[in-house]
Amino acid sequence: MGLNEATGSGQQAGPGVDDAGPSSSSNPSSARRFPLAAQPEVMRAAEKDDQYASFVYDAFRDAFRHLFGTRIAVAYQNETKLVGQMLYYILTTGSGQQTLGEEYCDITQVAGAYGLPPTPARRALFIVYQTALPYIAERISSRAANRGLLLADSHRGASSSAPAVSVSAFKRLKQRLNGLWLSAVRRWPTVLPIAREFLQLVIRANLMFFYFEGLYYHISKRAAGIRYVFIGKPSNQRPRYQILGIFLLIQLCIIAAEGLRRSNLSSIATSAQQTFGTHQTSSGQDLPVLNEEGNLISVNGAKGSSFSDSSSSEVSGISKCTLCLSNRQHPTATPCGHVFCCCIMEWCNEKPECPLCRTPITHSSLVCLYHSDF
Repeated sequence: MGLNEATGSGQQAGPGVDDAGPSSSSNPSSARRFPLAAQPEVMRAAEKDDQYASFVYDAFRDAFRHLFGTRIAVAYQNETKLVGQMLYYILTTGSGQQTLGEEYCDITQVAGAYGLPPTPARRALFIVYQTALPYIAERISSRAANRGLLLADSHRGASSSAPAVSVSAFKRLKQRLNGLWLSAVRRWPTVLPIAREFLQLVIRANLMFFYFEGLYYHISKRAAGIRYVFIGKPSNQRPRYQILGIFLLIQLCIIAAEGLRRSNLSSIATSAQQTFGTHQTSSGQDLPVLNEEGNLISVNGAKGSSFSDSSSSEVSGISKCTLCLSNRQHPTATPCGHVFCCCIMEWCNEKPECPLCRTPITHSSLVCLYHSDF
């Protein structure tokens, strides 16, 4: 009786009460439809959640340090951060409640076609994707190379010392799997930068889609199928961020075009090396190379142009002071290694710091470089 009264009297209890009532279970179309949350509300809630999760992490880190000491706390800093984040999301999202950021922005989580609260399986999947998966991926990527080198050395020593005997099919399969694992681990240091760059592109693409559709700000929520609805007071002015999505789309197109350009230049350079390699060894002529525009030039021309550019830069660029932009008179070096002219003395009177790296300096720490070729 109390649940039906709460459903019929007002909508202050949120969509969970409306969806839990008998009327919504019998006829989902008669339940109140809340509007989707706007992009600023979702982003503000995410920032608040990160802030409150950091508070939980700080409290757990302090307790862990008091119990086990500073050395162990520093050694297990990543693990304590993981536990702090998981505690925050388990106590809020895992228990079916709003997070502090969601409550601050008057939004709540829904899933499915009818906008029902997410199931425990969806909430658990989101918590794992949001907290545990990045930690596991980072640990695997940081330790795979070292462990792979040790496995490769042990496998090499065992294969060189083991006699050639007939083995069973199971052992052959095991050796083949170990060989595949070792080859994958050996290639992992070269694949890791590409994988991280691809992950950044995926994050930017997800952010672009969020700016356009306004549904999933995190990839973890997109994977779990959890979106947000606005349960606060309706407002006529709810800004959208479609223009930022257009900018991100342009940025992704530029990155893709630059990647295609680099791949084309590398393929052209490889084909040119294969074409002119035998000609160079037979006739002794120089191998053509590619400049920044992708045009074929000879090595002599490249050397001459680079020598002329470097000589001209030595005459015109290196002798210039980066502070006063004039010819460097009486070169003076700072303790951080930057070289200026005597104008650094006047700069030190106003600001006792390096103009380039902001390192604190004094007049006595400046060194005048005599007989230098700067």
